Amino acid sequence: MNLRARFRTVVAMWIFVGLIGGPFMLLIAAAALTASGPFAPRDTVSVDALFSPGEEVKVRGKDAASLRPGEFLILAHPATTYPAAVTCQWKSRVYTTGEQRSGTVEPVPVEGVEPVVTDTGSGVVYRPVMTTARGTGWMEIDYLTCVGNGVEQFAVTEDSGMSAMARTSAGVVAVLFGLLVTGLGFGALKLTRHWARQPAVPSPYLYGHPGPHAHGLGPRSPQR
Repeated sequence: MNLRARFRTVVAMWIFVGLIGGPFMLLIAAAALTASGPFAPRDTVSVDALFSPGEEVKVRGKDAASLRPGEFLILAHPATTYPAAVTCQWKSRVYTTGEQRSGTVEPVPVEGVEPVVTDTGSGVVYRPVMTTARGTGWMEIDYLTCVGNGVEQFAVTEDSGMSAMARTSAGVVAVLFGLLVTGLGFGALKLTRHWARQPAVPSPYLYGHPGPHAHGLGPRSPQR
């Protein structure tokens, strides 16, 4: 396959990618910007640890709930719990210096999940009461204690929803990428149409090359 044929193959591939992948990315962008489809608020979670009101639970480290460093959701049962009625305290591990930090979990509002969620393992319904996202000490939380009026059981989960800012950013990126890919696809299609409109260049020798002994307007006539 020569270079020209390879270039035409690449152009044909870009037509397919641009006219199929571009609109698909725009659909993803629309879903992200409207919080629908895969970007809709979650209504199910996978609970990582359960604890009673006033009980201290170890969420990270050895013999803990094994939550990864970062944000997580705090859930309360029953689902009629009023989030503002819940308060939580946190402690860090004991450092090599002997210091152990502690504080109150900043009650950051939950985003990206429904007001009521169901645990996929047990089927118990919970109310998301707060998230540790962007809260003070959220990277240092190793031990957690929560209390709340009317709460029977608390739970923590890493299944946090996507924030509105992250969803909007994903939507904008998908729009830009979708428009770019679609534009490249239409550009490749226009290039192939330009090739199709080009007239064929006639050969200067309709009947082949005349050869070294042929002269004049036609073949030599045999001499008699």
